[in-house]
Amino acid sequence: MSELNLDKPSENLDYELISAYDTEGNEFWNVSFLRSPYEDVTIRYNNVQIDGKEGLLRFNFDVIENENPENTIDNLEMQKFAADVLQDILEAAIETKTIKSREINDGNQSTADDSTESTD
Repeated sequence: MSELNLDKPSENLDYELISAYDTEGNEFWNVSFLRSPYEDVTIRYNNVQIDGKEGLLRFNFDVIENENPENTIDNLEMQKFAADVLQDILEAAIETKTIKSREINDGNQSTADDSTESTD
């Protein structure tokens, strides 16, 4: 049996996902924090990378809405909360098989070109 973690964020209790659209009609998701002291803060995750080799989750985000001047992108506690929320979002997406991912070449990986060109 797994241990219950009461500090782990939960969707619709500690944060909510808000669908939004850019000027070209592309859908993306904002995340509104509901847990104190970050209530009334809405963020948008940008680049999210899972580094399996290092065992790290790397990401950045923009603050879209903020009622409290202390809750800035430089607030380390809010960064940690944003990381915990992102982890919960990713776990739920993996569980429901709704995650979309793609590999990137960071320059340290070899790439293969499967296309062939005829020389005849």
